[in-house]
Amino acid sequence: MTGAGGDGGRPDADHGSGHTPRSAAMALAGLSAGFGIIGASIGFATVLGVTATAAGGSDTSGMGPMVISAVSSLVLGLLLIVGAVLLWRANRASLVVIGAGVTLLALSTAARMILDSVTFISVVGTVLSLLALVVMGYLMTSRDVREHVREGVPLRLR
Repeated sequence: MTGAGGDGGRPDADHGSGHTPRSAAMALAGLSAGFGIIGASIGFATVLGVTATAAGGSDTSGMGPMVISAVSSLVLGLLLIVGAVLLWRANRASLVVIGAGVTLLALSTAARMILDSVTFISVVGTVLSLLALVVMGYLMTSRDVREHVREGVPLRLR
């Protein structure tokens, strides 16, 4: 199956059964999609909960920071999901979109470290966020991901 899919007939661009999938690109797409789904779900559920609380007539005046956090989580999650889809399709904009998501996640983590009270959950969340930042940053700069985007051949599952 050499020469298929706009690879210019290069013998090294075999995307058939002998092709090793780009594991770093798949890992980055999976992490982006996974963290995006988690963030968007949490953000949506929190916004929905605050809206239901307000509709029920309860006082929501002290929930401003929670709403801001929920909306930013929802936006960040959607940004990471879009980045994962673009990376899967080998779009050049994918690294910019995922990079923006990682940057916003870093800012969110820094704000949480500064503003949040120290609880078990906040410490665990911060540590997991930092771990995700390191792994996603490493994968974004990997040769495998850069080559995947440069070649422009979408990822495939077997």
